[in-house]
Amino acid sequence: MAAEQRRLAAEDRRLAAEEEAHEEQQAEQQRLADFFEHAGIKAGLWRAFMQLVCSASGKAVTCGDQSPAHGNGLLLYSRPRKGAAFQLAGVVCPDPSALAGWPADLTILVPGRAWLSRVEEAAQSPLKVAVLDPVTKQCVHERVDPRTATLA
Repeated sequence: MAAEQRRLAAEDRRLAAEEEAHEEQQAEQQRLADFFEHAGIKAGLWRAFMQLVCSASGKAVTCGDQSPAHGNGLLLYSRPRKGAAFQLAGVVCPDPSALAGWPADLTILVPGRAWLSRVEEAAQSPLKVAVLDPVTKQCVHERVDPRTATLA
């Protein structure tokens, strides 16, 4: 009888934890709704995108807010080791018009080749870009150099 009560209590705790995690995920999706629209990312693919970010970096990662100073891209912070403070590590989908004077060491993260093309077209200085495709689960790091303008 006591064993059954412990099992039921453990099941109740597990279900409560799942519900809390679901509610947190829903709140995060709502918080990022404007960003998803800006970036053209389907909210349902965000979790897969963030899993790619975490596995590619090998670090704890957290999302900040959209940053007008970074082309309305979403700020991503990583922690180099447990107990250390989170530090700005990259920006997801900044508006390509904001790439003038982009810090060379600040990685741009994009969800696919279409975004990479937009960044390549707008590059005015060398850029570090991580292409993390949530559909194919592929991650490629690119070094984008500015294109030389030619006059016709």
